Amino acid sequence: MNSQKGIGLIEVLVALMLLAIAVLGFTAMQMTAVKATDESLMRTRALTVLRGAAEMMRANPDGITAFKKALNGNPTESNITTASCMTNSSTAPVACTVNQLATKDALTIKQYATDNELNISIVTCPGTGTTTTTVASVTTTLSGQERQCFVASWSTTTATLGSGNNDCANTDGVYNSGAQCFILEAY
Repeated sequence: MNSQKGIGLIEVLVALMLLAIAVLGFTAMQMTAVKATDESLMRTRALTVLRGAAEMMRANPDGITAFKKALNGNPTESNITTASCMTNSSTAPVACTVNQLATKDALTIKQYATDNELNISIVTCPGTGTTTTTVASVTTTLSGQERQCFVASWSTTTATLGSGNNDCANTDGVYNSGAQCFILEAY
């Protein structure tokens, strides 16, 4: 009987240790699930913002250059040149130009993205537009449809295509490992 003293206590301690390991495993699994949910939420936000931007750009194809300039510009220089044509004054209304409307649309999208904790930009998609090939000393220029790529990023990832560690994708448009971003092609 003396050799059995304390065995029950050892069994309880082993059971508590197994329970602690199980709880730690559950906690790690829960953290992974929360992280995946957050990533999904940010991707949904990015898709919503970028779809809206693509539709605004398509609605005003003559203002794409002004749209790109305003969307990629410094947020502090949000000088909305549409103020004179969009204000309701006592004088006769002034019609907005195509570029003024495009600028207003881009700045609206940019503000919406900022409100949703996103960084956005627009670049010419890799492999689209004008390409030049040389075969047997003959240079041929092919003009294709230039497509625009909207880039949305969050966290420490930048909304750019390049070779930096924090860039969304490389210059060929391939996502960088660990990048937290979304690219939408529009034309």
